[in-house]
Amino acid sequence: MLPNFIIGGTAAGGTSFLGAAIIQHPDIYLPYPMEPECHFFLKSWEYDQGIEYYQRRWFSDVQGEKAVGERSSSYLFGGAAVAKRIRAVVPDVKLVFTLRNPIARAWGNYRFTVLQGLEELSFVEALEREPERIAAQAGRWAEVQPHNYTGRGMYGRLLADYLAEFPREQVHLIKSEEMGKDPRKTFAALFQFLQVADDFQPQMPADYVALSVKDPVVQVKARAMFGQKITPILESIRREEDPSDFAGTAEERAMMKALIANVENVKHPIPEPALALLRAKFSEDLKLLETIVPFSIADWKEAR
Repeated sequence: MLPNFIIGGTAAGGTSFLGAAIIQHPDIYLPYPMEPECHFFLKSWEYDQGIEYYQRRWFSDVQGEKAVGERSSSYLFGGAAVAKRIRAVVPDVKLVFTLRNPIARAWGNYRFTVLQGLEELSFVEALEREPERIAAQAGRWAEVQPHNYTGRGMYGRLLADYLAEFPREQVHLIKSEEMGKDPRKTFAALFQFLQVADDFQPQMPADYVALSVKDPVVQVKARAMFGQKITPILESIRREEDPSDFAGTAEERAMMKALIANVENVKHPIPEPALALLRAKFSEDLKLLETIVPFSIADWKEAR
C-alpha cells in the first residue's frame, strides 16, 4: 500500500490541525502519531531506505480506507527535487498544500525553532544572516535547513515546481486563514477532492498557541542537555503537566526549572524591522503566487 494523497506543507501553516481533523474520517487513513513527521521524500537518508521501508514504516496499519495518506510539512519546501521523487513513486497521488501568509509563517517558523533550542539569534539578525547560514550548512542540515525562514514561504516558485511535475487537478490548495475562519467548509472541500463522504463533521482539534521563549540561549542549553527529549518536555509544559520525570539528575532538575521559567503561553507580534524585511523579501513571489492560487491573497500583503 502506498499513499493516494499527501499533505505536503507548508511548515507552520496548519498541517497538524488539518491532519488531526481529517484523520477522524472513517474513510481516511493517516499514520498516527506523526511525531516526527515522515519526510521520506525530502530526507535522502530516509529515501535511500527504499519504498518497501516507506510502506512498512507508515502504511502497515491500513485497513481498507479509501483515502490513504501521509503528512510531511517539508515537501513543498523541497520543491522540484521532492516533486520529482514523489512523481516517480506515486504519479497519480493527490497533493494537498496549506498556505499561510508567508510573513506570519516565517515568524511562526522562527518561534518554533527557538522553542526547540535550535536558534539563539534575534529574528531580525536571523533574517539578515539567513543567506550565509544556509550556505554554511552541510550534511543532513543542508537538507533540513532549520534557519531558512523565508525559503519555505516562497510559495509561488515552489508550487510552480510541483505544477511542472503534476497536473493542476491533482493539487488542492488551502488558505490557512480561511481554514481558521470556517474549518468545516475547508474540510468538506478537501473530502470532495479526496472522493470521500463530504458530509462528515470531525471534532475540532485543539489549536494551541506555541509557547514563546524569553531567552533563546536557555533553550539552546536545554536542548544540549535533554536532546530529543526536549520536545515531549515542552509538550508537557504546554499542557501544564509535570515534566519532572524527564529529569533524573540534580543538574537536569535545575535545567528543567530554568526551562519552565523561560517559556510563556503568549504570542508576541512580529518585530517591526523584521516586518519590513519580510515584505520586501516576498513581494515578487506573491505576484507569481496570485496567478496560481484559487483564492485572494490581498490581505497577506498588508498583514502584520
